[in-house]
Amino acid sequence: MTEGRIYVLHGRRGKVPSSNIELLKRYIAQSGITSEIAFLEGDVQTLEEAIASVQQRADQLVIIPVLLFSATHIRWDIPRRSAQVLDAKIGVETTQPLGTTEAVYRFLRDRIGAAVQEHPQRTVLLVAHGTPHFPEPFEQLQHIAARLEQDVGAPVVATNHIGQPRIEETLEGGSAPLIVQRLFLTDGRLAHKIQDRVEAIQPDSIFLPTLEDDPVITEAITERLGKLQQLRA
Repeated sequence: MTEGRIYVLHGRRGKVPSSNIELLKRYIAQSGITSEIAFLEGDVQTLEEAIASVQQRADQLVIIPVLLFSATHIRWDIPRRSAQVLDAKIGVETTQPLGTTEAVYRFLRDRIGAAVQEHPQRTVLLVAHGTPHFPEPFEQLQHIAARLEQDVGAPVVATNHIGQPRIEETLEGGSAPLIVQRLFLTDGRLAHKIQDRVEAIQPDSIFLPTLEDDPVITEAITERLGKLQQLRA
């Protein structure tokens, strides 16, 4: 059996993103496995094109969403779009998203813990994209926040860019500066918009970098692929 892999990134309409690409290319080269990088948004390197390419060279396909939580892209878009182009003879497996891996948790714990040591007495605001369609992503975010609160010794509050609760609702009535961790894989338009929204309420807050181009991304992918191997056994 020959395995092929497709690493699915969010992408952006009208622009070919550069975030995390070199990181993934190095990871793919080291794996030695037939692989393609695909974008959900835009008309270049689409998911459909990647599947068509890889299934010509493999008879078992692993789709790896390089996304943090399971919302519409993972539950609806990837299965629907994949089904339209998949050869019926090809076996397909899809890994879980990366946000609840231990790799990502350790990354957050270490980075936020260092920030808390430098800026004691501050509350940590953990911001994810969020979704209005499913409760599980925010439940998972709350679980991460609760673990972090115990490990870093500071209050950690979870909130969303969209869905409930949103940033403004979470910060209503507050005035103290925060330590803000935007739980995003890129440092792009949305991450900047979130910073603007928080600064409009608490302008002296400190903003930690996103996960963009950090090795934690490929560490989390390795963890998910390892879990998949365990399920196969």
